[in-house]
Amino acid sequence: EEQQQQPATWGHGDRDERPGKKHVVVEPGNAAARAQAAPQFLPMRIPPSLRSCLSLLSILQSIEPAVVNAGHDPAQPDSSASLLTSLNELGERQLVTVVRWAKAIPGFRDLHVDDQMSVIQLSWMGVMVFALGWRTYTLTNCSMLYFAPDLVFNDQRMQVSSMYEHCVRMKLLAQRFCKLEVTEEEFLCMKALVLFSIMPVEGLKSQRCFEELRTSYIKELDRLASHHGETTRTQRLFQLTQLLDYLQSVVRKLHQFTYDLFIQAQSLQMRVNFPEMISEIVSVHVPKILSGMVKPILFHDTA
Repeated sequence: EEQQQQPATWGHGDRDERPGKKHVVVEPGNAAARAQAAPQFLPMRIPPSLRSCLSLLSILQSIEPAVVNAGHDPAQPDSSASLLTSLNELGERQLVTVVRWAKAIPGFRDLHVDDQMSVIQLSWMGVMVFALGWRTYTLTNCSMLYFAPDLVFNDQRMQVSSMYEHCVRMKLLAQRFCKLEVTEEEFLCMKALVLFSIMPVEGLKSQRCFEELRTSYIKELDRLASHHGETTRTQRLFQLTQLLDYLQSVVRKLHQFTYDLFIQAQSLQMRVNFPEMISEIVSVHVPKILSGMVKPILFHDTA
């Protein structure tokens, strides 16, 4: 298959975590191996019923990744190249946590192992941006973009970064969190749902399982929406799913920006560094999204 023809680059630097048996056949590369070797938090065989909702939320809380630092040098003057390089480095570090988090999501391991890799490779940007929106909402009250403790964007940094319009859209995403007063439980459920909100047009090997997982998390979000009262339940679910659709529109533009930046960096037009795993995803998988081979699953006709 196309994915299996790509170079195995995901496992660089993590040889100690590489399992020795069947897991190494998963390609591209050993991000899969790394994820398979990651510590397991709780038993995963929970869907289709997702058993107790309380237990589901407790699992989602327990596997939520810690905030990651970008490794940005505060002594370095802000420039487009330095800020974008730090964002890419942060993306690389966050990608490792996203892989481990996804593998611990209840029901995720029921997917075919190839589908597990595909889902992560296609949804990573959405998951990261959604988490950024939550941090920006909870840690800065939407005043600044909280990429990382050592990489917070005020308006000046947004301007310098050369991605001002994208920063504005991400800030608007965070402001929607604020306006809706999204709860932690809603955020955790929605972030899991983001994982199941994009797929190849041709479908997945375990398509039915994917759809069952998506439906399970939508039902859980509906249950959480009912906490606001039965009369406003439908309205709340509508607002939360609108937020998820808006995320997809933000991510679509970011995919294009990131791919264009990658091409410029390859031709040395921009001195921006792309770490190994991010390079592979941006060069191999983002083009599938931009070409229409992969599409987000929207709740509404317009985001």
